[in-house]
Amino acid sequence: MSSAKNRYIRPLIIDIGSNTFRMGWASDDFPDIIAPTVYVNIDDYLFTSDVIEGLEDIYLEDQDQVHLVGDAALKYQNILRIHEFIKEKNYNVLSKFFLQYYYQLTNRHKLPEEYLYQQPIIILAPFYLSDLEKSKLQEIFFNKFHFPSMLFLSESQAILSTLQKKSGVIVDLGESHTFISSIFHGFTNIMARDLFPITGKDLTDYLLNLILSKIGSGKNIYVDMIIAKEIKEKLSLCITNCEEEKKRIKEGLSKYDRLIDLPDGSTLRINQERFLVSEPLFNPKIIHVDYFGLAEAVSKVIKTWDRENWKELVSNIILSGGGSLFHGLGERLQTELHKHFSDKIKNDIKVVAASGREHLSWIGASILYTKEQLNKGWIENPEFSSEKSNKN
Repeated sequence: MSSAKNRYIRPLIIDIGSNTFRMGWASDDFPDIIAPTVYVNIDDYLFTSDVIEGLEDIYLEDQDQVHLVGDAALKYQNILRIHEFIKEKNYNVLSKFFLQYYYQLTNRHKLPEEYLYQQPIIILAPFYLSDLEKSKLQEIFFNKFHFPSMLFLSESQAILSTLQKKSGVIVDLGESHTFISSIFHGFTNIMARDLFPITGKDLTDYLLNLILSKIGSGKNIYVDMIIAKEIKEKLSLCITNCEEEKKRIKEGLSKYDRLIDLPDGSTLRINQERFLVSEPLFNPKIIHVDYFGLAEAVSKVIKTWDRENWKELVSNIILSGGGSLFHGLGERLQTELHKHFSDKIKNDIKVVAASGREHLSWIGASILYTKEQLNKGWIENPEFSSEKSNKN
């Protein structure tokens, strides 16, 4: 097989996150495509359409389309209602989304036409991905696009491979899902995992409420979820002495002060909101969720394993996902975990907050392919299998 053909039919690694879609070639260092997993309907206005008649003639570039997806959709986020196709399980939009970015990727790499749809597909799969969802994805990639084969790869396994670890606890904080899973020397334990109920969206909601409460009704300042999310991603912190710092701010501490220019021309000053936003992770009751905090949830996952395994697991607690990018989160989680283990094991607790952790699973899948460790679990497209049989 020629080197060119080898290059063109390498597997495509796809991470369909609740907030971000990543796609690229196996064995590359980084995904080629990073896009928001959103779409808009071109007639789904944030306001009643009869108020501003003819708006679509002015703003919409392609009125022939029913949906706009990914980056194109975000261009209209102040006019049209943003939808998340993964959360809605809208597989029709997912097909359109994939196709748009697949052509963008293949055009970028000047893929010859005869190699279109010839790549094996690797789908990064969190443990909560149901069999029904897998079958829907299989239907899209086999029946609709006719790719030859696909593999559902454990997201946790991929993350561990990035950091060259055989055992560990993965704490993945996403926009719509937060999960804790564990692997010990390649083995999983279906009891040793948890879907934690606080997500990135919950924290954005909380930050927006904090800001609006601070502004009060007397000031004419506009802040919405989009602005709050941007503030959270750029300025949020996680600290260990929240109550002390709140007291110091009342006494005049200004080190947390940040002045934000808003789209309407007004300005917003925030301070304690920057670290208060992460507190529901450690005390969900703050946002009226009846659940234990993140540190206790991680400790319960670890303690599901036999006691002799704890030491190795507590030394490899790995943060991943875009929601884990709070500055100081690793240190805070490590400190909180000390409350849940004996003195004998406390010194072994280590939380890893690697740089670029929002892409860990994609990079790990690429590493596993490079090391030729993805030879099992592939599902063949029956259409290709029957073609082979007929040729024989």
